[in-house]
Amino acid sequence: MQIEGFYMDGNTSKRHSACLEVFSYHPERITLLAQSVTAEGERRERSLTFGDMKISSRLGSTPREISFGQNELFVTDNNDAVDELVRQFKGTSSTSFLHQLENSLTMILCATAVTILMIWAAVVYGIPSSAHYIAHQLPDFTSEKLGSSLTVLDETIFSPSELHESDQYRYRAAMAPYLEQYRMLDPKIEFRSGMPANAFALPGGQIVFTDDFLKLVENDQELIAVLFHELGHLKHKHITRRVLQDSMITLMVIFITGDVDTIDLLTGLPTLMLDLSYSRSFELEADQFALDAMQQAGISGEHFVSIMQKLDKSYADEADKSDSKYKAITDFLSTHPPTDLRIKMAEQYQTAH
Repeated sequence: MQIEGFYMDGNTSKRHSACLEVFSYHPERITLLAQSVTAEGERRERSLTFGDMKISSRLGSTPREISFGQNELFVTDNNDAVDELVRQFKGTSSTSFLHQLENSLTMILCATAVTILMIWAAVVYGIPSSAHYIAHQLPDFTSEKLGSSLTVLDETIFSPSELHESDQYRYRAAMAPYLEQYRMLDPKIEFRSGMPANAFALPGGQIVFTDDFLKLVENDQELIAVLFHELGHLKHKHITRRVLQDSMITLMVIFITGDVDTIDLLTGLPTLMLDLSYSRSFELEADQFALDAMQQAGISGEHFVSIMQKLDKSYADEADKSDSKYKAITDFLSTHPPTDLRIKMAEQYQTAH
């Protein structure tokens, strides 16, 4: 039996064509013939025994390595011949578990199912739980660093509020009694213009209300409903958790796809979809916090419903309401759950309480 391959002497990186010969009439004798010459001008030849050789396990069509001597190496892609060599001397096959796995359809299907299950568990439970734990263990200065993003927003998006100082004072006064019980969150009320009707919280404790949003508010109870929602984001550290989860998802996608240099559409789309899913779950958690806080403060959940309806109408007025396809796409890509779902949740809460 002859096995064609390449020989490396361990002293240089140069490869030499070689042949490993096994003689059936002398089974202990294995000869390595390399097409290179020694210093004396003779063709290199080695006489080996099976015990002298260390043979790598088989893995797919990966070339096999047979090492011996002082870092000498024989490499061949004739895996079947190497298996036969091992079988001839040991009486057993040298195929590894991985080689058996990749050649068994049943084992492939089982391994695929287990892999999918593990990824699903990591995405649904592992990553959110890890982000939740880490976010609540981080020192306070990390939130302060993230909170500095308001300065960036002021430089890029926002303009100073156009509200009269008396109106700003009135809004702050209406919210002050409810902020007092959440002093540990260090909430700070900010007013800005330059963005459509919106309100959001930053990790540093800033709660920003836009001028257009305050134009929608008809009473203090609607304002307090949204205030409680934003306090829910601060209480549950949603922004910090979202940053952590996005980082974990990105790393997981890169690890699975091997796309280290760039994240194209195929690798970036799953990250986007998961991020939107996490964002919607955070919004529902903040809604639940707001409804609980309103219940404790004696404020009817109807005010939560009414301000959600006004916000939804405000967003719809900016979009092309006649284009149902456009609305379906924006709903699908929205970071917030559908308004109907949030209203239904509030109505069910009202009924239960």
